Amino acid sequence: MSIIAIITAGIVACAAMDIWQKLLQLTVNIPASNWGIVGRWSYYGVTKGALINPAIDDMPALPGEVTLGWVVHYLVGIGYAVAYWVLVEKLTMLSYSGQDGLIFGILSSVVPWCFFMPALGKGFFARGTPTPLKACILAMLSHAVFGTAMGLAFSQLG
Repeated sequence: MSIIAIITAGIVACAAMDIWQKLLQLTVNIPASNWGIVGRWSYYGVTKGALINPAIDDMPALPGEVTLGWVVHYLVGIGYAVAYWVLVEKLTMLSYSGQDGLIFGILSSVVPWCFFMPALGKGFFARGTPTPLKACILAMLSHAVFGTAMGLAFSQLG
């Protein structure tokens, strides 16, 4: 598997997740991820060492934060593609398939639940939000779409 295939699988998976979230927004009025907040969090994380930033929503918007957030989103997606590749090629725990991609995606939900939500002041498993269960389910569904698309992309690229 080439590095181009790995990068492509990560990009395809992110695009599928973004389309899924846009469809949810258009059909049932569930807002898509706010990549501006991700950009703001990334900026402060790198420049100030503030990986845990519970006040990020209250901080003033930064120029370019939306663009930075989208870039970070896709770079993280490529990082997940590297992890999937390692699980298939080096550890032989998964295969390049939609089914194993789904498993990978669902398991990867632990990252937003236990790292990203707390880092943004939302608490572990979104317990600091008005609807923690809904937030966790939405994160899991987005990651399920992401993982399935990644497994299918890898299966076509390999």
